[in-house]
Amino acid sequence: MNLFVKTGLRAALGVLVLLGLAQATGRVAADEAPEKETITIEKELPSGGKVTINKVGQEAAYAVVEIGGEKTEIDAFEPLSRVPEEARGVVEEAWNQLGEIPKKTINVEIDVTDAPDALEWAERAKSRVLYWYPKVVALLDGDAAVDKIPEDFTIKLIFKDMDGVAYAAGNEITVSSRYIKRNPKDFGLVVHETTHVAQRYPRCRETWAMEGETDYIRYYITEARTKNHWRIDPEKSKYTDSYGITASFYDWIIRNYDSGFLTKLHRVFRVQGSVERFFVEEYDATCQELWDEFIASLTNQTRQD
Repeated sequence: MNLFVKTGLRAALGVLVLLGLAQATGRVAADEAPEKETITIEKELPSGGKVTINKVGQEAAYAVVEIGGEKTEIDAFEPLSRVPEEARGVVEEAWNQLGEIPKKTINVEIDVTDAPDALEWAERAKSRVLYWYPKVVALLDGDAAVDKIPEDFTIKLIFKDMDGVAYAAGNEITVSSRYIKRNPKDFGLVVHETTHVAQRYPRCRETWAMEGETDYIRYYITEARTKNHWRIDPEKSKYTDSYGITASFYDWIIRNYDSGFLTKLHRVFRVQGSVERFFVEEYDATCQELWDEFIASLTNQTRQD
C-alpha cells in the first residue's frame, strides 16, 4: 500500500528533502534504519538448560540452546539433527509456531564432481536453498504461487574450480569453489542466486534494477540482523550502481513510501516493462529524482559486515 498518493508524493518528498538537508553533517550520508520487529520465545529444559528463539523481521528464526554452560546457535534452515536431542521438540514446535517450516518442499541436488572439497559447504548451502526458495517465491508472487511449484521441482547446486563467485542459469546454481575457500561464511551468495531462480525473468534490459531487487532480498530480508548498510558517496554513487547500492535505494522507498514496491517491481520485470517508466507512472517521479531525494535524506550511511 502506498503511503502517499501520486498527487501528494512530490510535496511530501520535498519536505523530507529539506529535513534531510538540515540533518546532513558529512560527505558520506547515512540512514539509521528502524529496528526490525523481533520475536523472542524462551523455554526452560528439564535439565535446567534453556532455549531462546529469536526472529528478526522476515529473516529465518534462530535458536540459542544452552545446556551445561555450552551454547549452540541453530538457524531455522538448518537440519533439526543439529539441535541437541533434549531441545529438539521445543525447537521444532517453535519453528511451526513461527511459520518456519516451508509450505512446499523442493528438491536440491549437489554436484561436487569438480570440487570434492566443497561438499561440507555445499550441504550447508543446500539447507538454505530448501528454506529460502519457497519463501522468496511467496515474497515475489504471493502464497498461492508456492502451491503451484511442481512436486518434482529441483534446483541443482554445482561447484566448480573457477574464477568469479557464482551464477544462476535456469534451475542450476554454479558456485566457485575458489571463492568459498576464501569466503567460507558467505552463504548469502546462495540466497542471491536462489532469488534469481525464483525470478525467472524472460529477459531483463535494466539489469541494475534486477540485481538491486535480488540484493534487497538478500541484505534486507534474509540477513536482517547483520546490519548490512552500504556506503553511499553522494558525488559518485548512482541508482544504476546495482547490487547493494540499488538495494539501499529500494529499502528507503519501501520504508518511507511504498511497502508494496518490491512486488510491483517484480511484475514490471515479468512483463519486460521499463523500470524507468514504472517510477514515473507509479510515483510521478523519475528514478533520478527519487534517488536525489534519497541521497538528500541521508546523513552517514555505511555498510557494516
